[in-house]
Amino acid sequence: MKTIKSILAVAIIMLFVFGQSLSAQFNIRPTISSMADDNVNNNAFQIKSNVTTFNLNSGYSWDNESNFTSLYYDGTFTYFESFLQRTNHFHSINTEYTQLYGSENQNALNVGGLLGTSINRDDYVIFNHSQLSGFINYKYFAADWLINKFGYSFRSVGFVSLNDFSFTEHSIFAHAAFAATSTTTAIVQADLGTKFYSTTPSGSSSSMRKGVMSSLLPSVTQLTGMIKLGQRITDELGVSITERYQWNIQKQTRYLSSDYGFISDDELFDDHYGYEGFHTNATITSLLSETIMLKLSGGLQNKLYSSLSAYDWDGNVVADQRIDARTYFNIGLRKNFEDLGFSLKGAVDVIQNSSNDSFYSYKNNAFTLEISVPFSN
Repeated sequence: MKTIKSILAVAIIMLFVFGQSLSAQFNIRPTISSMADDNVNNNAFQIKSNVTTFNLNSGYSWDNESNFTSLYYDGTFTYFESFLQRTNHFHSINTEYTQLYGSENQNALNVGGLLGTSINRDDYVIFNHSQLSGFINYKYFAADWLINKFGYSFRSVGFVSLNDFSFTEHSIFAHAAFAATSTTTAIVQADLGTKFYSTTPSGSSSSMRKGVMSSLLPSVTQLTGMIKLGQRITDELGVSITERYQWNIQKQTRYLSSDYGFISDDELFDDHYGYEGFHTNATITSLLSETIMLKLSGGLQNKLYSSLSAYDWDGNVVADQRIDARTYFNIGLRKNFEDLGFSLKGAVDVIQNSSNDSFYSYKNNAFTLEISVPFSN
């Protein structure tokens, strides 16, 4: 972790020195948000807290008619007023490059990467980790009515204190967007993701996970299929419906013990590789004016956990498989004050989770106000 912090510090210094020495556009976007959340851990304990998040995105960009390059720092500090031990911050150095192709620059190759570190406090320092990730995507117009896109990404996460949860993830996807009519679009996408844990759990008796084979065989493999239909009703109003299903081909996901706490929406406790099922979402987007956008979104997600039992309050097993049904609704309103140089966003989130594990039957209501001040020079 100290090595990652040192590398990040040097990279951030070089970023600004390097950027100032070349012909580049300097960009900075500070964002601050305040959220009143009546269940910050998303569980039956219903712990309330006001959460303040400060984000700083700053760096340089170079662009011309056929390519775009950016190099920037991104840092987030999250403060929990009534749950101080969860206060944390994340810092990363990022880069992205886009190259346009075709007679009208309609095709695009996009590559990028990130090097970051997460820093926590008190009992939550066990979640400290470093992250290295990268991606490459290619989008091309096969015809006036068909756009294809495919890509690959990887993510490597190393935990300082939870080495059994350190992993490398590889994912590929293929995506096709069809213009069925001048106002209707259909998108079909398939994703295949794999997760390789860095260690074999102590006491494991699986010969398939030992020795050199542990680096060749993924611990978890998940296939996801998605269909999205979009309908433009007017120039200012659009509707979309998305249906997604994820299926676990290999089911060796690791779940963090409750001894470390319960944060049901954290990846260590609720990894998306750890469950399968349908996810339905509907979204309505409306441009109320040139500077005001309203978005309404809601959905239902069924989560069948691959290797996690359901328990009662006394710790007794009540079912061999935990099964959740999650419903959610979001209202988001954004206003751009272009003359003043900032944007304001408000959001309301309502979540209800029903589970055969009583600890994970809960409700969650959150109200968020965010202000962002982008600047370029």
